[in-house]
Amino acid sequence: MTKYIGLNIEENLDLIVPELSMADELFQLVDSDREHIRSFLSFVDSTVDVSNQTDYIKLKLTGAANGTDKLFLIFKDNKIIGTIDLHRMDLTNKKAEIGYWIHSSQTGQNIMSKAVNRICEYAFEALDLNKLVIFADVENIASNKVALKTGFSLVGVKVQDMIMYDQYRDMNEYYLLKSDFLN
Repeated sequence: MTKYIGLNIEENLDLIVPELSMADELFQLVDSDREHIRSFLSFVDSTVDVSNQTDYIKLKLTGAANGTDKLFLIFKDNKIIGTIDLHRMDLTNKKAEIGYWIHSSQTGQNIMSKAVNRICEYAFEALDLNKLVIFADVENIASNKVALKTGFSLVGVKVQDMIMYDQYRDMNEYYLLKSDFLN
């Protein structure tokens, strides 16, 4: 059982609301797995010291206060192993996007699918959202598998939707409706 505020997934696996005191552990996690995380997430290059993670946590806590973001740190055995968040929350239209990443040492254990399912449950039941969206790089096989495994439906490919490392990237767009999740 963790000493922090959050959402339990199962024994020794939780989604925890971040605290500023967690910035150093979060930075160490990113720093220890740069090559893996950098493959599909550009924030890694701008994360050069713990102050970047402190600023990120502050940004997300401000977003939570404003109703636009909800960041959770994925804790396994009381250690941070990744993050998952709701962002671009639109409470008027009852929708949000989900983003996530996990340390390479924790992949292949169904952890991210469990985390996505738990954040969907929270979004639909506690926040009363109606629609969740996941964007996954077409080449990110693991992220695409998580979206499909957790019941999201593929809308289609957004061609050249973002620029990462000076290259256009195609993104798969997935959605899940509250009515589909709760049935």
